[in-house]
Amino acid sequence: MEGGDDIGLRALAGTSGRDKSTLERWCSKDEWVSQRGQHQGKMQVITRQKTIEKTSDKLSDELSEIAIANYQRHKLARDYAAKIIDIKARQLAEIDKLPLAEKAVMLSSHHIGYEMNYWSQILKRSTDAIESATGLRYYTEINAAAGRLEKEGYEIVDPTEEMT
Repeated sequence: MEGGDDIGLRALAGTSGRDKSTLERWCSKDEWVSQRGQHQGKMQVITRQKTIEKTSDKLSDELSEIAIANYQRHKLARDYAAKIIDIKARQLAEIDKLPLAEKAVMLSSHHIGYEMNYWSQILKRSTDAIESATGLRYYTEINAAAGRLEKEGYEIVDPTEEMT
């Protein structure tokens, strides 16, 4: 059944030491050709499944590496933008303590509106990318929906847990 595609009864008789006519009788009686076809079909399915699994595992690993790298880079961008915004906010708090005339001069020379908008956009985009890379938005929305349903009096059942 597992022999090469070109093996025949003559070659099998030669390697097994049996008479070719005996092998022909056994082949016909036990339906060797049909059984071999079924076996080869099963082997093709198993081979295809294993190939898909290995490919899926490799692709999954590569996608995980990409997601982790993206997460790390966006986290760095988010942390950097947040620090700049914190510094600018502290500066604004100090400027706010100044007399009105000095305040106007300091605001016009030290704080430019589009610059704060720029850092704010970096913060927003990097936070959105982190949510996307980690699936955080999905879990947040699922937990919020579950909370709303429980407040309405519904019981949330996890189908993966055994019922008692």
